Amino acid sequence: MSTPIVSTALRWEPTPRWERRYREVLGVAAAVFAEKGYAGASTRDIADRLGVRQASLYYYFASKEAALASICELGVEDFISNLERIIAEPISFAEKIRAAIANHLSPLRSHPQADYIRVFLRHRHELPDGPRRKVAGLARSYQGLIEQLLTEGIKARELRADLNPQLGTLALLGLCNSVISNRALPRSSTIDEIIDEYARIVTSGLVTGEASREITRRKRPRNNVRTRPDPVRGERIT
Repeated sequence: MSTPIVSTALRWEPTPRWERRYREVLGVAAAVFAEKGYAGASTRDIADRLGVRQASLYYYFASKEAALASICELGVEDFISNLERIIAEPISFAEKIRAAIANHLSPLRSHPQADYIRVFLRHRHELPDGPRRKVAGLARSYQGLIEQLLTEGIKARELRADLNPQLGTLALLGLCNSVISNRALPRSSTIDEIIDEYARIVTSGLVTGEASREITRRKRPRNNVRTRPDPVRGERIT
């Protein structure tokens, strides 16, 4: 588990008891933001849920913005450390892909872990500029690790030689994030069933072997139009 992100206003060394309470307070804040939205929630809502005075929250974070920053950082830091371990494991790349998907979706099994990742996806863009840049850097690091996993799988000849690692990364993230972004999980499926099915979709696709070969034969050549990066949004434009 990541080290608690302590407010810079503190001038003492946090104790284990304080860290446990900090996690509890931050977990409640994540639940409130997930339920009411960041803009619709207040520190009073968090204090009321905890049964404490509003002023007591400042022992743990200096503002609502600081609470959101800590939640977003914790929401992705564990993903990064877990994915680094997965990449280093001596297992097949199909198994690594399943493990990466499980790493992304397993937090949905319990609270406040599910609230952390939902708040990260929905509300990190509402952070002030400085914290937003830090969280965006963490998100890029995580995305880069998934791209690294796919690139290494191509080099090991366990993944398709013509796979575009960048597009494959976006596809995998989009697939997983679509579940997290939903207000409720499909009632007919458990988290483990979703993980297994998504792993099969990523590694085996949706169509049978002959149909897949037909699609490959009809695959268009890449458009040779030169592209340049959008300096504002970091996107590619033609």
